[in-house]
Amino acid sequence: MSYRLRLDKPLAEGVPGVVCEQLDRALADLNDQGTDIAEAVHQVRKRCKKIRGVLRLVRGSLSASYRQENVWFRDLARRLSGPRDAQAMLECFDQLREAFSADLEPGAFAGVRKALAERRSEVHEGGELAERVADTVEALQAARVRVLGWRLDDAGFAALEQGLSRTYRRARKAQRVAYAKPTPEHFHEWRKRVKYHWYHLRLLRELWPAPVKALAAQARQLADLLGDDHDLAVLQETLRRDQEALGDPGQLDTLAGLARRRQDQLRAEAWALGWRLFADKPRYFCQRLHHYWQAAQRDAARAAGLSGPGC
Repeated sequence: MSYRLRLDKPLAEGVPGVVCEQLDRALADLNDQGTDIAEAVHQVRKRCKKIRGVLRLVRGSLSASYRQENVWFRDLARRLSGPRDAQAMLECFDQLREAFSADLEPGAFAGVRKALAERRSEVHEGGELAERVADTVEALQAARVRVLGWRLDDAGFAALEQGLSRTYRRARKAQRVAYAKPTPEHFHEWRKRVKYHWYHLRLLRELWPAPVKALAAQARQLADLLGDDHDLAVLQETLRRDQEALGDPGQLDTLAGLARRRQDQLRAEAWALGWRLFADKPRYFCQRLHHYWQAAQRDAARAAGLSGPGC
């Protein structure tokens, strides 16, 4: 099973199935002795976000369980954030230097990179990380038992409609807020909403594979652009906060200026893509997905030799 809801299964079975698959893969990542521990932690955090994507899709049908489980998986991922944050900072630096390689001398900002690499090593080599990983394994095993007990109040598209509409509406609004008040916090908020919309499209791609997968690909591209923007914002904050540890102030100012230039490029690209992706009003977007759902159910009924609208 991949990260999708299968139309040949009721949602009451499919939703826990998708989540348990992510939990099983997370446990396999952490228990694989051949996997770099930092990469394993990164994968676990991504799987927690995917699970929260499922939760947000069926939030209207999970009732009280939604809020409790959403907070639980959010906090679990946060406890593992240190190693990934250090690695992301180094990757962001490398990508920024590569983006402006034609304007820079070879090995530019070498001192800054060395300091960032040392920070990553300190985080990865600490004994605290191994302890957190062991605690996470136990937590994921307990979560799997809980997930099998989840119950949905609704069936069919009714179980998805509220979550699908809410996520799309919030992502659409977040774009307008981000460009009206372009702060790192507003762009980060837009990024989070876009990622959940991407997860929902991935989960629902069986409704009509070609067009829904195409939308999902565009949502992923937008999420990646905004992810790079966020990393650059964090890098600039790190340069301001830790000047003494990172090197020459003049070099740091130059590096921060390059980061702002790159953000301008990313935000221009993100605006055009977001405008197309969120062109529909939320009501029309959900109606369109509902029509896809109905058509997919009718196709499934015909394939099974049955009759009726199947909606």
